[in-house]
Amino acid sequence: ASDAEEMESKFRAVFKELSDETIAWSKSHAKTVNRSRFDLMDYASTLQDTFVPLGFARKEAAKLSKQMVALGLDLASFNNESEPETIARLQSAIIGNTETVRRYGIIITQATLNQELLNMGVAKGVKGASEAQKAIARLNIIMRSSGDAQGDAARTAESFANRLRGMQAQIKESSIVIGNVLMP
Repeated sequence: ASDAEEMESKFRAVFKELSDETIAWSKSHAKTVNRSRFDLMDYASTLQDTFVPLGFARKEAAKLSKQMVALGLDLASFNNESEPETIARLQSAIIGNTETVRRYGIIITQATLNQELLNMGVAKGVKGASEAQKAIARLNIIMRSSGDAQGDAARTAESFANRLRGMQAQIKESSIVIGNVLMP
């Protein structure tokens, strides 16, 4: 409960006026994929705290954060990997450490990044792009390259592995509720 309280404090700080809307999304998406809303909120706050410093407006960053959380859950489910590690790999790739996502078949080289930026209308490509433009270009490549995995967490929510994740989510949710009652 204490960890959830601290996470929610960060969450509200980075989402500000978008907090309630993003909490509602977290609850809804968590139900769809059989996960803990607190985990989704934690992942979203981590990503929001990446996108905003890159220069994104808070509302655009919130949209991207939700998109990346959903993709992270899908990639983790598709590859039977840890969700926190997958989210961390996506976060790392967004800021430029693109080797972290190669394990998912996502290849971002200087040439593909430059081409994506040119496709986006950034005339000088990588040399003329802002950090936010580079992040969007990487995200575009990531989304295009991960098509097979997209939607996997919801599609396979009833698989044994994902039911187990769902059970762990329910235990976590219950622990937090009980902990909130017991906290001074």
